[in-house]
Amino acid sequence: MKSKNIKEIRKILQEVLKKIKISEKERKEIEKKIKEFKKQMMPYLKKINAKFFVGGSFAKHTLIKKSSYEYDIDIFIRFPLRYKEKNISKILENIIKKRFRYSKLKGSRDYFQVRFKNLKFELIPILDIKRAEQASNIIDVSPLHVFYVLSKVKEKQGIADEICLAKSFCYAQNCYGAESYIKGFSGYALELLVIYYKSFLNFIKKASTWNENKKVIIDIEGYYKSKEEVLTEINEAKLQAPIVLIDPVQPNRNVCAALSHEVYARFIKACKAFLSNPSINFFFKQEVNIEKLKEKARRLKARFAVIVAKSKKRKKDVAGSKLKKFFDFLTFYLEKNGFNLLFKNFEFDEKKTEARYYFIFKEPKKQYLVEGPPLSVGKKFTEAFKKKWKKVFERNGRLYAKATRKFTKIEKFLESLKKDKLFKEMKMKDLRLEKVF
Repeated sequence: MKSKNIKEIRKILQEVLKKIKISEKERKEIEKKIKEFKKQMMPYLKKINAKFFVGGSFAKHTLIKKSSYEYDIDIFIRFPLRYKEKNISKILENIIKKRFRYSKLKGSRDYFQVRFKNLKFELIPILDIKRAEQASNIIDVSPLHVFYVLSKVKEKQGIADEICLAKSFCYAQNCYGAESYIKGFSGYALELLVIYYKSFLNFIKKASTWNENKKVIIDIEGYYKSKEEVLTEINEAKLQAPIVLIDPVQPNRNVCAALSHEVYARFIKACKAFLSNPSINFFFKQEVNIEKLKEKARRLKARFAVIVAKSKKRKKDVAGSKLKKFFDFLTFYLEKNGFNLLFKNFEFDEKKTEARYYFIFKEPKKQYLVEGPPLSVGKKFTEAFKKKWKKVFERNGRLYAKATRKFTKIEKFLESLKKDKLFKEMKMKDLRLEKVF
């Protein structure tokens, strides 16, 4: 990479940090609110010897700047190990309801959301473990992740800023989040990757050289003697992702197990694009440009549609997952019904828990030909084809059928889809054409 390019990139990174890094004043304001919240919780927690533990990005000094009302603060309520066989979610809920209005959220254990002075606290019940082997649930290990990352943040000055850059970059490129509707990098995964490569720039330089078809194996603490040993010792289900990142506090776990090959390829492409043409825009999510998509559709002599979908599920992770699944289902059925999709995009609004689907497409013709079996395969198969299709004819030793499509317009196709049994089974609340050109 040219030195001129490196200077330009470093300048951009400094500009980004000014925009995404919370100030010391903001940090102290958040800390003050956490202390006030803790003060209200502790009398009840002391009675059961439970501990109040601040986790997540805020605890690790890797929180990206947002409007204050959007900050999510993870609070782990650590129960003594003697509660292992008890329903600690129910115990925590009984404590919370004495003081606060709250929402119950489903997870590997039920956890709770409380809004307090423009902050959103997520209260997560866990066992107070010292070693990963003591965990009875994956979330019990979370404080150990905090301790590990914090030790590295204190060890190397500036590494927290480098992690913030990686989070901002991945968020803007739709690669941040291990939720099933994103299938990207978790915050913890990005923290470990930046720690391993020692800076954000080193990380994306290396990522730009990754092969989409070759697995990346990273063992920060060197638990395994070789990459081959990793592949034989780790559970096969955890090896399906394109990156195997061994958890420094839980060696049998792949931190990147949720990462999809699609997101992996998108991330590599984004790294290459930024390094070749650096811009601050790579770090901030760009709104979908409707006019550009309309123009693209005009150039391709195609139509453009924006479809809004909403799930009956209210929890953002579940709603996002359902809406992404429905997007895949919708894409499949559009193509199955002859719509030629030239562009497709999925966008999920976490606040509204609704999705927008963007399609550029060419509509199918009413009449089309279905290719059948060659006559040489025998009477059994040719008769089955004739039974299925009415207007069958033979050409050059093969059967064909003339067929008529039920839908050639996306408007009628969507109206029909809303009456489909699967639409109800997937817990969809709404599906409408917002724009169509």
